[in-house]
Order: sequence, then C-alpha cells, then structure tokens
Amino acid sequence: MGTRCRRRTWTLIRAGAALLPCALGCSRNERTFQDTEGQRYAAHCGDNGCTLSVQPTTGSAASPPPSLRATGRIVGVCKQGGARTDTPAQCRPLVCQGDKDCPPAHRLEHGACVNGLCTEPANAISVPDAVMLCLSGTGWGEGTPAQVERYALALNCGSPCRIPSPCRQP
Repeated sequence: MGTRCRRRTWTLIRAGAALLPCALGCSRNERTFQDTEGQRYAAHCGDNGCTLSVQPTTGSAASPPPSLRATGRIVGVCKQGGARTDTPAQCRPLVCQGDKDCPPAHRLEHGACVNGLCTEPANAISVPDAVMLCLSGTGWGEGTPAQVERYALALNCGSPCRIPSPCRQP
C-alpha cells in the first residue's frame, strides 16, 4: 500500500472516530419536535427531561424558551411569557409519525406516538388535554371566536373527560 493510500485510510479512520461519540449519543439527546401549529422545536433530552428552543423560522427565537407539558395523556409544548402561562390554552400537542418523534418518558429512549400525537398512554384524558386538542390547528392564543368556542367545549368535557367531536381526537 502506497503512502498516499495509507494517509487517506488514516484520515477516514480519524474522521470516523470523531463522529463516534455523536453516533452513540446524539440521536438520543438531540431531537426535533413539531406541534400541531407547524412550529418546530430543537430539543436536548436527557434523564431529567427535555430542554426546548424554537427553531427560528423568522430569524428570532422565543424568550423565554417553551416547555413540555405531559400532565395528562397528551404531550404538548407550552409557550412561556404573558400573564396566563399556567393555562393549557398556551399549549399545543406535539405531532409525530412514530415513537422516535416523541419526547422520552420514564427514562425510555423514545416516547409513545398514538394516532399522530405524542402521548403518555398510561394517563387518563384530562381537561387540559381537551383544551390542547380543541385548540389544535387554530393557531397560537385563545382569543379568536373559534378558539373561545373550542375552549368552552373543552372545559365541559365531563368526567371522565370525552373530547368533543369538533376537536382533534387523541
């Protein structure tokens, strides 16, 4: 084997060694999520959950960063800031095509994707889930007439909570 060939071989080996740590850990830690409004989020996930940042579409990032909400069955992302950050109306469900598209829960590698939504299948449907599902696809906020109507429908989902028919179903 000539000198030129040996140099090329070592260059490839070193490049592969540099990529090895990422191949072992980046796929689990660095992820991208998307909500029902089409917004994408970059996420760094570890044993203590995921830290999100908005993937800029207009050149500006949200401040402070959004957070995940998984208190019921539906996993959503909530925008921070404003006077009403404690309401599920500031959250939208995460969409998925498979389990790998969802945030990991309970120290698992992936979350659970059911009917195109990230879920916690062990949890019951809750009123905040109904709010997120009813506001899904209406844009961010809760002030348009359609959003006000859907918010009221969601709040009256009953016990056990049943998602109203005009809303996205889990």
